[in-house]
Parts: sequence; structure tokens; C-alpha cells
Amino acid sequence: MDRKQLDALITEQDEKRHPLAQIQHESETELLINNHQYKVVLNSQNGFQFDEFVRRYNPALSQYDYIVGDWGYGQLRLKGFYNNDRDVANGPFIASLNDYLLEDINFGAAYFVIQNPDARPIIHKSRNNRNSHSRNHRRSNKNYSRNNNRRSNHHAFVEQKVAPVKPPLKKRNNLVVKTEEKSHKHHFIIRESKK
Repeated sequence: MDRKQLDALITEQDEKRHPLAQIQHESETELLINNHQYKVVLNSQNGFQFDEFVRRYNPALSQYDYIVGDWGYGQLRLKGFYNNDRDVANGPFIASLNDYLLEDINFGAAYFVIQNPDARPIIHKSRNNRNSHSRNHRRSNKNYSRNNNRRSNHHAFVEQKVAPVKPPLKKRNNLVVKTEEKSHKHHFIIRESKK
């Protein structure tokens, strides 16, 4: 498959792709995404293109206070940033936007910043709320099932230790032991067996 066929296949699949959210263009700077108001705060070098934004938007970005889009190699990349006062452990925070623009996007690339004034945080279920007894019971069940899986013979082979069986010393014809008289060290001489 050459480059032209690959590009044609990619554009065909892009046309078939359905947007993941319902996005409406209210005005030049205002958007309505899944009935929530968004505002285009910064549009550098006309980087905001509505059709491409609709194609690239993912509902997971609704948890962020800002969505930054940048262009590189003809592709739009979206990244979310939290407000500086949000209680989020790892960020990324909007205060680091300049660092992101200088370090992570192509030099001189078009970009835009969209503000989400009504950011909805994604709630992660905590394991601390669960009963410790059920957690310990579940752990013991896991260990039990692991041990049972080890014992079961579902493998293609069974690993066994096999000790080599040697003939008794009287029947070993190819080994002669001589002892040196001065140092009492043993020297072994191996002869070829006669068959």
C-alpha cells in the first residue's frame, strides 16, 4: 500500500467518524458542548477550526477548566488544563500553559484556548470506602484461586525434577581413581568405555 492509498483510506475513515459530543457554534467565541457553555479565550493565528474541533473533541475533556488545541503536521491535538485554584493532585494547571506552548508544541504553530466555566470533575471511586473485611476476604479468594491455578495441569507440559540414575560404582568401567601418596589428593582418569 503506497502513501496515496493510505491517505485516501485515512480521509475515508475520518469522514465516517461520528462526533462524540453534541457541539454547537453559538457565536464566534462561544460554544455549546453537551448543553454546557464554553468560551474561546485565545485564538492564535486562527488556530480554532470548528469542524476539526468537533471531530477531535472527547467528552473526557469536560473535567478540565481549559482546553488547549494546537496544530502539528496537519493534525489537531487537544489537551486539558485545570484552573490554578482547583484541588487536583497532579495538574496540569493553566499556570504552566506558557511552558507547554514553548516545550510541547511545534514552534510557531497555531493554537487556541477554550475556557470551560462549568467544569465537571470526574469522580473516581475510592477503595477506602469499602469494608476492610470484604477486602481481606477478596484477597484470600484471589490467593486461593492463584494456588489452584498453579496446581492444575492446564499446561502443555509438566515440569518435574528428574535426578540422573547412575550405575553402581562396581559397574562403572570407565573411571579409575588413583591417590597420590605424597599429598593424598585424588586424581581422576576417564577412559573410553569399550563396547
